[in-house]
Amino acid sequence: MTALQKAHEVNRKRIELGIKLVIKNPMEKAAERPDSLRLAINAMCYDCIGQDADPDWRGSIRECSCTKCPLWSVRKFQKKISTESVENPVDN
Repeated sequence: MTALQKAHEVNRKRIELGIKLVIKNPMEKAAERPDSLRLAINAMCYDCIGQDADPDWRGSIRECSCTKCPLWSVRKFQKKISTESVENPVDN
């Protein structure tokens, strides 16, 4: 069983027991753990794209085109680049 499957199972059991699941946005998560660099980066990207103004805020972060932003290369939700799609340079 993968970690994601385990998490789904735990959440399913919590729902069955009547425990309300609280889903927090990146700003709330960062406020709880101000020492976390990853949460700070996630919160900054979330704030920059307008927070909940866009229902697909994850997609907006993924498609961010502001390459001059110092956080651009470490933003969340980036598309994975497979090693097969990268061509090796040809030596002449």
